[in-house]
Amino acid sequence: MSKQSLPKELETLLRLTKPKIDELSYETILKQITSSFNWTYFLERAIATNLAGYLLPYPEIGRQYFPTFVDDQIRGYQRKIQLHSSFLREAILEFVPQLDRAKIPYALLKGWDLHFRFGSSLKERQISDIDLLIDAKDLDQVQAFFEQMGYSTTRYVYKSKWHERYQKQHTPLQAQKGQIYFDVHVCLFTEDEPYQIDINSLLLNRTLIDNHQVFVLEKKAAAVHFYLHLFKDLYYGPHFKPSLLIENHFYSCLNGIDELASSWNALKEIKTIQRFIEQVDLSQDNSEFTNQFYAYLSGNALPYPARVKQKIRNSIRRTTPNWLRIPLFWKSIFPDYSYLKYYFGQNSYWILWSKRFFKLLTKVA
Repeated sequence: MSKQSLPKELETLLRLTKPKIDELSYETILKQITSSFNWTYFLERAIATNLAGYLLPYPEIGRQYFPTFVDDQIRGYQRKIQLHSSFLREAILEFVPQLDRAKIPYALLKGWDLHFRFGSSLKERQISDIDLLIDAKDLDQVQAFFEQMGYSTTRYVYKSKWHERYQKQHTPLQAQKGQIYFDVHVCLFTEDEPYQIDINSLLLNRTLIDNHQVFVLEKKAAAVHFYLHLFKDLYYGPHFKPSLLIENHFYSCLNGIDELASSWNALKEIKTIQRFIEQVDLSQDNSEFTNQFYAYLSGNALPYPARVKQKIRNSIRRTTPNWLRIPLFWKSIFPDYSYLKYYFGQNSYWILWSKRFFKLLTKVA
């Protein structure tokens, strides 16, 4: 969907949720809305894109102009995400002291980085879970801490030692207690990506947020991670959230990002996503990412060629050296016994292998 064909409801949604919008501009936009405006569609897309959390920077003005049913649902949405995020926040403040006492370095990522570093409101940004970065060597101890505190944990089981060493999962541990979810990262992105990121260095140079006593990434590292995450969601699809663009204003004036991105072998991706962000304003629409953004914003499916392009990208993006492909392929067909036992129960290797084989055949069929 090109910019020129963007419905007025979606243009209004983008304008009302612009970061740091002033009171006069906010009221002027609302005053310009005509009787033909489809408030039901506006509300549906605001909630679906998570932009509803940002629609009431001036609540009293909003109450004057939004229809009652729209105002009520926006406020209800904000109360809901604020309540859930409050539970998550309490879980963070309860859990991370365990890591501090054990001298296990960690850093909070994504939404919780923004909340503790910049004070982003819990009723604006929807945060579904808690992303925690640790060193891979501390996984067992961190898992034990979760289990001691009543969490159920799920550990990623690798097909082989080859896979564990050369195709490391970036979130090999998940912990859950009720509606509280932790995703435990040992790297920022999967091994499929060409980035060169030293996790030990990131954790060594992390930043302490004094008033909360929690650790986050150093600011420039958090900025590059944010832009690369945005790039990944747009480049590979299909889980991009338009509300993520609002967070750009936290980092847009930060110096030194290009130098760090270059050291991560990620400068090309950073420049691509920064050009996209510049083109999202109401005057430009000539990039692939911009068109995809408006498709996500409107809830329309991407055009078929774009979907095919994303599937191709997902299938060929691996950066595994050629010499490793044979052992990895072999162990993908004949994984370790521990892998088969974890997923298919106790039995002989070949019985479990047969169960997996027939399950794969069923999926293909």
